[in-house]
Amino acid sequence: MSHFYIKQVGQEEIDLTQRLPSLIYLDGLFTPNFTNTYQENVGTDGSQLTSVAFGKATFVANFFMPATDYHEHQLMRHEFYRQFAQRPLLRVRTSDDPDKCFYGRPVNFPLDSLADGNNDFKIQVTFEVPSGFMYSVRRSDQISDESFGMNLVDISPSYAHNEREFTIYNASDIQIDPYYQRHDLKISMAIDESITITNKTNGTHWSYKGNLSGKTKVVLDGLVTYKEGKQDSVNTDFGFIKLETGENDIVVSGAATIHEITFSFPFLYLS
Repeated sequence: MSHFYIKQVGQEEIDLTQRLPSLIYLDGLFTPNFTNTYQENVGTDGSQLTSVAFGKATFVANFFMPATDYHEHQLMRHEFYRQFAQRPLLRVRTSDDPDKCFYGRPVNFPLDSLADGNNDFKIQVTFEVPSGFMYSVRRSDQISDESFGMNLVDISPSYAHNEREFTIYNASDIQIDPYYQRHDLKISMAIDESITITNKTNGTHWSYKGNLSGKTKVVLDGLVTYKEGKQDSVNTDFGFIKLETGENDIVVSGAATIHEITFSFPFLYLS
């Protein structure tokens, strides 16, 4: 039996197929939205592609829910709607792809009988997914070989290092780009001197030159740098690190002793 899980903000995840024991989750389909922008030049043939983005995606979920009589039909109808009666985005995942989730809201959907005189429901719910992506449930530094498999077949990547050269594997379907696309990427480090991190795969880099004493925690959170929890971007070159899909060759330079550097980000999927 397939399961359908939803998580509201600040609450524990629930299995909707257990909350409503007669509910049967049939299947679901995530559809990305490729949004292309073109420039039209008067007097010139064709159009020039100027940008590509991933717009609001959709996830269509199909359910079946039998009811023994009209009274139970009404109770179940009320309870099913109530599970989605929250204004914030819901985190949704299924047992078909348990290590992936999306954050979305359902649009209007009817909850009518399967047929006249029949109390059973056949339900189709369409979720709008504003981010345009599915996410890994766990962040890169939280995965394990036993619990995660999507795009990580036959490899065991590490996201915490204390060397000056190492590889960071981006299992996403797309680049992780905190500058142009505002993607979630946190690089945490324990260092004691100035440091420069360079992704040799694409040339992006970031440098920190602030005064440090001992083993100091510095975090590059997207585009903002924090030292011991306080914003400290002024002591950087205002750079950033972008991750290509697949392997990224990272080089660390500078006077710092590298106690540990951790790359933490969710993987982004288009299906």
